[in-house]
Amino acid sequence: MKRWLATLLVFAVCSAVVRADVTVVQTTTIEGGMAALAGGSLPSPTITSRIKGMRSRTDVDAGAAAAAPAVITITDLSAKQIIILRPDQKTATIGSAAASAAAGAPAAPAATAPAVEASVKPTGKSQVIDGIKCDEYAFTTTMDMAAATGAAMPPEAAAAMQGVKMAMVGSMWVTKDVPGAADYVAYQKAAASIDMSGAAAGISGVNLPGMEKMMRAMGTIDGMAYLTEMTLKIEGIGQIADMMRQMGPMKITLRTTSVKAEPLSDDLYKVPEGYTIVK
Repeated sequence: MKRWLATLLVFAVCSAVVRADVTVVQTTTIEGGMAALAGGSLPSPTITSRIKGMRSRTDVDAGAAAAAPAVITITDLSAKQIIILRPDQKTATIGSAAASAAAGAPAAPAATAPAVEASVKPTGKSQVIDGIKCDEYAFTTTMDMAAATGAAMPPEAAAAMQGVKMAMVGSMWVTKDVPGAADYVAYQKAAASIDMSGAAAGISGVNLPGMEKMMRAMGTIDGMAYLTEMTLKIEGIGQIADMMRQMGPMKITLRTTSVKAEPLSDDLYKVPEGYTIVK
């Protein structure tokens, strides 16, 4: 489950890139039976995304009462680089697509089905949220858990995941009527053609064949996602799938509470002084 939430975070970061200097604040709620995998409850983090040109910084803060530490993700599309900052440890983990390729990062065999399948389509429905007109996009994403985690798990654990898929189904209510929306649309379409999977794999140790399909699907969205509602459930066969299904699906809601177009400092996208670089 932690790997899937990490993947969801990468998904959110990579799909929230714009050219204007924009700060977007979102609240997240996580509920449902599958939350039991995290000890019965999950924090409801606040996500602050600060976008400047081809760089984005996303701060995820679960609050002082949560066990999960604050995490900062910096993405540089020009350099194809992702940096994860842990303020509690003062560490910076850096992943680079170029470095992964030079190191000979393993690619998925041609005969292997992609670990990720994604589809995003407009529904033609509209509604007003917080006084802002939004159009609905329906999306589906399916992840083959064995293919996604096999390289980073013991063989016996990977074998137990065979036939297990994580399906995410939901809707995004998208708007053009917020600051930076026009730049968001233009840049998101360009970002969809940039492959960041090597950098993501280098920093997480998890290879996600088919990740580019998710990015291409996100590039078809004509606006900024203001409200996202999704349900995660387990599909497939086997003991692991049966056990996880018994816990029921998990619902995740991301709601935008603030959008501002204000100049942002370049220092936000650098590793702070005093941090240790983790290889």
